[in-house]
Amino acid sequence: MLSSDFSDTIPNETPSLKAAPSFFTSPIGYVSNHVQSLLIKILKQGPIPQHLGFIMDGNRRFARKMNYKQVFEGHFMGYDKLQEVLDICLRFGVKAVTIYAFSIENFKRPKEEVDTLMELAKTKLAELCEKSQLVNKYNVCVKVLGNIALLPADVQEAAKKAIDTTKHNSGPLLNICVPYTSRDEITSSVKSVIKSVENDHIQIKDINEEILEEYLYTHGSPPLDILIRTSGEIRLSDFLLWQCHKNCYIHFVNCFWPEFSIWDMLPIILEYQLSYDSLKKKIEVWAKNCL
Repeated sequence: MLSSDFSDTIPNETPSLKAAPSFFTSPIGYVSNHVQSLLIKILKQGPIPQHLGFIMDGNRRFARKMNYKQVFEGHFMGYDKLQEVLDICLRFGVKAVTIYAFSIENFKRPKEEVDTLMELAKTKLAELCEKSQLVNKYNVCVKVLGNIALLPADVQEAAKKAIDTTKHNSGPLLNICVPYTSRDEITSSVKSVIKSVENDHIQIKDINEEILEEYLYTHGSPPLDILIRTSGEIRLSDFLLWQCHKNCYIHFVNCFWPEFSIWDMLPIILEYQLSYDSLKKKIEVWAKNCL
């Protein structure tokens, strides 16, 4: 999908990228896939995070690193990587994946750049929901989260179509945050609560954290377990600030988003499992001491 560091325009034609060798034509790829499947099976014996968030950063820098003629090629690579990482998550049994596709702050960039980003968003939303074998295979329900009213009419239509096309799917959730910031999400939640009070649906004394969470864009998703940001940047960029305030492991990975792979994911899942077991033991000790 899109990344937070995009600043170049779309070339007149879609870049011609070399396809990766098929697992069926590449012995090395076949062995690698077999090892990956085995490792996933092993880790699935332990607790698996139910909700992962991704800040997909570093597409432009990756393109420069690879000396691509067009920096924009990094974003095509980034979209391919999204499908690959989503597949890994779903193979693990993750129930929800939330990605940061476009920040409200990005609207402050030059009009030509914003128009290009919106066109890409429209195209990829259509591809994801109409042609994605991954969505069909796992029966994925796609949600577009954010202040959708800020999007151009044609992108709003693409978002609505993506939501309507998959809304009856009973599989995992894919939350695409576009356009989004946590500040806007929390503000929207507060406004909704105020409206509920004005309509006598709730009373002021009833307002608490649980009520506010009911009006967040991510309502209906499991609690966020892990938040991952690539590119080595150590900041959250106004993404899922409410959701990652407790019981959430935050990982800043020192590779660009198109470079992120299962070998980066495995240690993150393993660390989650080790911490989960440690926490579970502490709870058991506490419970025994209270008896």
